Amino acid sequence: MRKVLVTANSFGKFSDEPTELLQENGFEVIFNPYGRKMEENEFIDAIADVDAVILSTEQVNKRVIDSARKLRIISRYGVGLDNIDLDYCKAKGVPVTITGSGNSNAVAEYAVTSMLAALKGLCYSANKAAAGTWAKTTGLDLDGRCVGVIGLGSIGRRVIQKLSGFDVKILGYDIFYDDEFCSRYKVEKGSLEEVFQKSDVITFHIPSISDKPLLDAQTFRTLKDDVVIVNTARASLIDYEALYENLKSKKVFAAALDVHECEPKFNEKLMGLDNVILTPHNAALSKEAIDKTSMLAVENILKEFGLLQQ
Repeated sequence: MRKVLVTANSFGKFSDEPTELLQENGFEVIFNPYGRKMEENEFIDAIADVDAVILSTEQVNKRVIDSARKLRIISRYGVGLDNIDLDYCKAKGVPVTITGSGNSNAVAEYAVTSMLAALKGLCYSANKAAAGTWAKTTGLDLDGRCVGVIGLGSIGRRVIQKLSGFDVKILGYDIFYDDEFCSRYKVEKGSLEEVFQKSDVITFHIPSISDKPLLDAQTFRTLKDDVVIVNTARASLIDYEALYENLKSKKVFAAALDVHECEPKFNEKLMGLDNVILTPHNAALSKEAIDKTSMLAVENILKEFGLLQQ
């Protein structure tokens, strides 16, 4: 019997249908027994005898791939691929798929929610209220501001669509542009430098594209005062030490961060600030997104084995 290893802990959380679909097609489904991201040696042991893996954020390096003697496909549970050695997978003949738009809406809604919460200081007020303290705070309005969207893929475009009901200017950056979309939603195209210099709110929706952060200490000096920063993409895009200094000095009005340098741990310095919202890589986790992403991950495997029409 063919075997599928599922490392993503939210897979099939609200529906048995994805698991049953695999079983109906002759697969034994092996779930992550740890309830967390697997360590490399744990992952190597688990993947050694499987035909497919539904992958969360575990690192897939040469050692892992070489240990997976029967592996036919890596079905990424999500869209980020920076945890996978794609060149070595290609050399070994192991295709890698993603679940495309499975969680795009969930992440986009989360980003816009985080943006508004940061602007209004909601978490500060809520935390004070939970401690029994009546502490008002003065926020900022979104209307009339320039929102810089870095990354105009599926998630970035959905963020822009959801912001279309606000009186905001959209400044977008990407390597490739959908001209029809940009025209329809009045997206002004800009360089990274222009987005950083002109935006009142900056939201990241792009994979890591460099060994260095896009927003480093030097770039922070070019930002507008009272800027708000939202990151639901990758922690490596921002120098979090420099972010801490700029939050502390109040040059950055607030930040909302769903991705972190050493997950599952938070940056202790950032935890001590009142003007930052920290959440545990939670943006993609809605019931609807989990159901859709789970099914897409399964369908990618079935297609590879010729059990579902392309």
